Amino acid sequence: RAAAPAGVGGARPLAALNGSAMSARKDRAATVWSSLTGGGRTLAPGVGHVWLDGRVHATLDKSVPRIGAPAAWRAGYTGKGVTVGVLDSGIDATHPDLADAVVAERDFTGGGNVRDGNGHGTHVASAITGDGVADTRYRGVAPDARLVVGKVLGDDGSGTFSSLIEGMDWIAQQHVRVVNMSVGAWVAGDGTDPLSAAADALTARTGTLFVVAGGNEGEDRSVLAPGLADSALTVGAADADDSVASFSSRGPRRGDGAVKPDVTAPGVGITAARAAGTSEGEPVNDRYTTMSGTSMAAPHVAGAAALLFQQHSGWTPAQVKAALMTTATPKNDVSVFAQGTGRIDVGRAVASRIFADQGSVSFDLTRTAAVSRRVQIRNEGDTPVRLDLALKMTGPDGEDAPAGMFTVSPAALDVPAGGTAEATVSADPGKGPVGRYSGALTAVRGDAEVLHLAVGGVREAASHEIRLTGTDRNGNPAGTTMETLPWVSLTDLATGEAVEGYYSGHGVAARVPAGRYSVTAAIFTGDTDAALFSYPEVVVTDHDVALTADARRARRVAVRVDSRTAVRSGLDEIGVTETVAGVQQSFGVAVEGKVGLSAMPIEKVTGRRFGFYHVANLAEPDGPRAYHLQRLVGQRIPERLDYRVADTDLASVESVYHSDRPLTGQRQTMALVPGVFFGAGYGEYSVPLPGRRTELYTAGAGLSWSRALAGTADDGGFSVTGNPPSTARPGRTAYHWNAAAPGSVGAGMRKARNGPMIFNTFPLVPAGDRDGLSAPTTARTEVSRDGVLLGAADSDSLRVSTPPGEGRYTIRSTADRTASWTGLGTHSETEWTFPYTPTMAALEEPPMFAVRTEGAFDQNNRAPAGAPFELGLRVTDGRRNTSAAPPRLTDATVEASYDDGKTWQPAKVTATGDDRWKVSLTHPSGAGGYVSLRIHVSNDTGTSLKQTVIRAYALN
Repeated sequence: RAAAPAGVGGARPLAALNGSAMSARKDRAATVWSSLTGGGRTLAPGVGHVWLDGRVHATLDKSVPRIGAPAAWRAGYTGKGVTVGVLDSGIDATHPDLADAVVAERDFTGGGNVRDGNGHGTHVASAITGDGVADTRYRGVAPDARLVVGKVLGDDGSGTFSSLIEGMDWIAQQHVRVVNMSVGAWVAGDGTDPLSAAADALTARTGTLFVVAGGNEGEDRSVLAPGLADSALTVGAADADDSVASFSSRGPRRGDGAVKPDVTAPGVGITAARAAGTSEGEPVNDRYTTMSGTSMAAPHVAGAAALLFQQHSGWTPAQVKAALMTTATPKNDVSVFAQGTGRIDVGRAVASRIFADQGSVSFDLTRTAAVSRRVQIRNEGDTPVRLDLALKMTGPDGEDAPAGMFTVSPAALDVPAGGTAEATVSADPGKGPVGRYSGALTAVRGDAEVLHLAVGGVREAASHEIRLTGTDRNGNPAGTTMETLPWVSLTDLATGEAVEGYYSGHGVAARVPAGRYSVTAAIFTGDTDAALFSYPEVVVTDHDVALTADARRARRVAVRVDSRTAVRSGLDEIGVTETVAGVQQSFGVAVEGKVGLSAMPIEKVTGRRFGFYHVANLAEPDGPRAYHLQRLVGQRIPERLDYRVADTDLASVESVYHSDRPLTGQRQTMALVPGVFFGAGYGEYSVPLPGRRTELYTAGAGLSWSRALAGTADDGGFSVTGNPPSTARPGRTAYHWNAAAPGSVGAGMRKARNGPMIFNTFPLVPAGDRDGLSAPTTARTEVSRDGVLLGAADSDSLRVSTPPGEGRYTIRSTADRTASWTGLGTHSETEWTFPYTPTMAALEEPPMFAVRTEGAFDQNNRAPAGAPFELGLRVTDGRRNTSAAPPRLTDATVEASYDDGKTWQPAKVTATGDDRWKVSLTHPSGAGGYVSLRIHVSNDTGTSLKQTVIRAYALN
C-alpha cells in the first residue's frame, strides 16, 4: 500500500481502483507532484496512474413532485410550525426564496457570521424550505418550515470534525425536529465512530432526527459518517428514473452488514437557490444553480420529515424515519445496500395509516446460529386490518435465496384499530453460501402493498476477529474523537494482501480466517503525540484475538543536533517497512508543529525483511542551517529511540539560491526511504532568492532525498526539482538552485497502449536543475513527422497520434515570458529532430533530451563583463523509464548575442567528454547587458537539438 505523499489531505481509499483520492494545497503542489513522480517526469514506484478528480457538486421543479410533496401539500402539510436545522456552509438569508426563513443561527468556523460564501448551504436550505418567490418552479419540499442554521463549513466547503460535532450538539438543543447534514466524513466503521455516536446520542437525548447525505464515493461500504449511525436517516442519490446515481455511496455497513443507506431521493441535476456572489455548480441565472450529489438528495428527505412531523407532532424520530422508509418506492433488481427501501414518497407516507416500528431488518450472518428479528406493525386507522406478509430474498448469485434461509411468521397479521401486532423475521445462515443477501418484507392489504421493509444480511466465510484498542498517553481510551481514531494496517503474511478493517468501539476490528497476520497501528493523544506500534506476527487459530496498544509504554522518538536554535520545519515521520510474500509494505505516521513521536520497541523480526525508519527535518529560523535526517534500523524497532547526530557526521551541502530579482522561495525535501513509495517526512522552509543555506543530510550509502524549490510572485513564479544531493559520505559539496541559463526540457509519454503520445517542452526553466515549470509563459508547440504536421497547440504540451513505422520527428517549441520576478529568458525557440519508430506501448517515451548550461554565475545569475567566461554544456536524456541507451550527441556549436539576438558571434567549443563541451566566451565591457545563446548539438544519425534563448544570463 502506497502511503499518501506529503502535502496532501483528505486521503481516502478507492478500493475499486486500488488507489486513493486526495487533495493538495496549492502552495505544496510542486512537492506533491515530485512525490508522485519520484522527482522525474514519470510515475514513482508503486504509482500506476494519476487522474484529476472529476467534480460532482452540492431540480426542484421536477424532483419535489417526484417525491410526492404536492400530495402532502394538498392534504394541508407544508411544514408550518416545524423547525428544521441545517448544518452546512451557511446561508444567503437575503435570497428571495429564503426571506424570513431563518429563526436562529450560529457560526462554528471562526468567521463570525453564517453568510454562505460557498453556495452549498443555500442550495440545500432552499431544497428544504424555499418558497419559490424568485421562481415558482423551484419551491422546496416544506416551504412553510423555519430554519435554524449552523455554519460548520467554511467558504471553501471544508470544516473540522470538532466544529461539526459542536454544531450537532448546539442545533439539537434549538428545538428542531429534524436536522439536515449534507456533510460527512469517510470513516470505515460500524457506526460507533465519534460522529455517528454523537448522532445516536443526540437523537436519544433530544428527540432530533438527523437526515444525512450518504456520500458521493460510489463504492460499496463507502457510506459517510454520521450516516453510519443506527438512528440517522441516511440518503442516497437517485437520478430522473429513480436509478441509484453512479456516485452515490453504497453499503453495507462494515462489521455487522447493516443496511445503509436507508432511502434514496432525487440528487442529480437539482436546481435550487444560488447564494449571492457564488458560482458553485452550474449557474442557471443570478438566483439559481444546478448541483448533483447526495447533498442534494438529503434535503428532499429532511423536508419530507418536516411534513410528517407537522402531521404527527407527537411522533419520535424513529417513527418518522420508519414511515418514510416503509412507504418508499424501490427500484426493481437493485440491492438494498444501494437504495435502502428506495426513493421516498412523502405523499404516500402522509396518506398511510399503517406503519412499522422500523424501516429495515439487518442480519449479521457471521455466526452459523439462526437469528430472529421482531417487527411491530401499528394501525392508526379506525378499522382493523388484515395484512398478508411476504419475504423475498436474493442471494449473492442474484437468484432466490435458498429455501428456508429467510422466513417470516405468521404469514398474515390481524392488526386492530389503534393497536399493534408483531411478526418475526428469521435467518438461518447455515442454509446459504457466503455472500450478500438483499430483499424485502412486504405487507399487503387486499391487492395493495401498504408497507415495504428492506431486509439485508452478509454471510462471511468462517472467520475470527482481530481487534485493536488503544490507550493514549493520558490514560484515556483512544478514538474518542474523530481526530484521535487509531490508524491500523493489517496484512496477511501468507499472501501479502491487505486486510480490510473498520472502526468499532474506539478501536479497529477485522474479521479474518485462521492464519498469520502483521498488524501496525498508530495511537494519537490529542494534538500532542502519535505513537507507533508493530505486531509482526499475530496468529489466529480458533478464537478472536485482542490487541492493546498503550501509548504510555511507548518511548519518545527524538534527535538532537549541534544547533541549539533549529526547530522542526515541516513534517517528521516514523514508520515501518516490510516485505510480505514478496509484496513491499509500509506504514508511517507524520506529525508537524510540536506534536511528539513515540514508538514501542520490538525484538528482532525474522523470516522476512523488516525495518524501522525515522525522518526528521529541522531548520534554524534565523540561521543558515537546515537538517534533513534519516535513521534506518533493520529487523526491529530499537530500544533506544532518542539519539544525537553531530554536524561533522553529516553530509553538508552549501545551497546557493540564484535569482536575478528578489523573490521569496520555498524549499521542500522528502526522504526517499527504501520501501516507502512516496517518500517520508516533509521538510519545508522559506529561503530568500538570491540567498544561501547550509543543508545537512544524514550520510550513508543508499540514502537519498527528493528536493524542490518554488519561487512565487503575484504574476507567477517557478518550481524546480533538484538533483539528489551527494550524501554517500560526510563532507562538503555545493548545489546551485535556479542558476542560469534557462532552457527547454524535452520529455514525453504515451499513457495508454495505442493511445496518443504527449510531447512536453517545458520552456524557460532553469537548466541546471532536474525538472521545472515557469509562469507566466506563452508557448506554442508543433510536432511533425517526415515534414508532415501531426499537430500544433498554443501550449507547451501537445497530444498527437503517432503513425506506425519509422519516421523523422521534429518538435518545435517557441515561448515568450514577461514576468515581474525575472528579466531573463524572455524568448526561446527550440527544435528537436530525431529518427523514431513508435512501439505504441503504454508508458513509451520518445527520445527527447535537454541541453544544460552551467557556469560561474553570481547569485543574481550574472557573469563578469569585459572578461573571458567559460560555460559548461551537457546533454541529458529526457526519458526516465527506459533501458534504451540515450542518443549520443557528437557535435556542438554555440553562438552568443549581446543585442538580444540581432547579431550573433560564434564561440569556441571544445569537447570534454561524452555529450559534454566547454564553451569559451569573451564578454564585452559594460554592466547591465545580457547574453543570449544559440546552441546546436547533433550527431550523424539525424538527431539534433537547436535552441535559442534570449537573455540567457546578465552581465555584471
